[in-house]
Amino acid sequence: MVVDDCKNRMIFGVTEMHNSSGTLADIDPVSAGFDIDRDGFVSYKNSLLFLPPKERGAFRLLLNAWPKVVSKEVFSKDVWAGRMSDESLARCITQLRRALSSLGVVEIDALYGQGYRLAVLSDKVRRLAAVPAMVNSRKSDAAKPHAALIEACIHARQLLEPRSLDAFSQAESILKNVIAKAPDYMVAKLLLAQYIAERAFFDGNIQRSQIDDALDQLKIVQDAEPYLQGLQSQRGYLLDCKWHFDEARVAHQQALQMFPDDDVVYYRYGWHLIYTASSAAVDAMRSAAQLNPFSPNIAIGLVRACACANMDPAEVLAQARSAYLSHPDSPSAYVALLYTLAWVDPQPEIAHAARHFVQKNRYAHSLTSRAVAYILARCGDHAGALEVIEKHSSAHGIHLAALIAMGMLDEAMIKVKAAAETGFGVLPFSLNVPECTALKQHPDYPWVHEKVFSRMPKK
Repeated sequence: MVVDDCKNRMIFGVTEMHNSSGTLADIDPVSAGFDIDRDGFVSYKNSLLFLPPKERGAFRLLLNAWPKVVSKEVFSKDVWAGRMSDESLARCITQLRRALSSLGVVEIDALYGQGYRLAVLSDKVRRLAAVPAMVNSRKSDAAKPHAALIEACIHARQLLEPRSLDAFSQAESILKNVIAKAPDYMVAKLLLAQYIAERAFFDGNIQRSQIDDALDQLKIVQDAEPYLQGLQSQRGYLLDCKWHFDEARVAHQQALQMFPDDDVVYYRYGWHLIYTASSAAVDAMRSAAQLNPFSPNIAIGLVRACACANMDPAEVLAQARSAYLSHPDSPSAYVALLYTLAWVDPQPEIAHAARHFVQKNRYAHSLTSRAVAYILARCGDHAGALEVIEKHSSAHGIHLAALIAMGMLDEAMIKVKAAAETGFGVLPFSLNVPECTALKQHPDYPWVHEKVFSRMPKK
């Protein structure tokens, strides 16, 4: 055993060691890489787990009780202060399983009439242990930021998930405030770089200089904590945003080597492969989905990868239906299904559903305007599509598919050339999707291609 039994008992209160199958378990949570600091935050292999308060409290109970069962009464008393419903506990455990799924080393077993128990997957732990060990980048407790600032970063990361303009704005404000108060907290700098990349891709409301500044900040993070999880992947994501695909490929491959079981690493690498028109994007997105089946963003990424790989439209539609059925509460999964339906078999009913979505859902913003404009244009509502484009007009070419669907090829090329001059943004993706294929026949396309794809990885 890597860590002494006495230490296990002292830290996690271990008295027995049995896994979910009832056989003797030889790896405990400490040896698997889990740690609880003095503020109650949980880390895995020295990387903070971004868990909301209820999920974090439940996970602490499971870790401390391992390998014993935690009863509903204990969850209610210690996490909910006695005011817990069965539904709230079940929802918390579902969310916790979702958050832990990407680690691949633990599961949470439900024991009918008893409660829940943490199971350490010994085989997975041993396989990950075979990967060369990283330099320990953990700061001392004295150098750690205040617990409230860590909570703020956890909240900011959650805000980045829905990718709405309001959430983006809140996350930016929170992260800048944390960095002002704790300039040496590298996780906050990493999350701010993620905000810049997400914004550059999803609505283009970012300047090229902001991407360069974010990359400079990641150099500081690299010097301070070179093995911080997400660092190389985030660097690759930013380099993709400024079309430096050769450097981005190196960063993504380093991330894959360092963190082979991180779903986000495969997800970002999948987008890199979509930008560079590689059919291998499908495999990368499938790997991400296998590691984290709970993410609607990954499920949608797989749909787009399948479409860009020129798979049969019926297969792409089946994938879009599967994504929506797996994530029925996700607005983005719903819009992705409508988008795919319009691409495969445009019908007036699909346009009606898109209009209804925009009217009823606050999530509708510049991100969804790209999809909604295309759905309306493809399904014959050209006036509605033009209204959406006018409302969310952007120099970054996010509405190309809608313009092309309406036969406005020259107008689309004007947008493309303007976007190409900026030197960053979503344009590589727009040029590689099948609904924009007609653009490649335009006489100005060779100039655009050279401008956008001049820095491709060497084969």
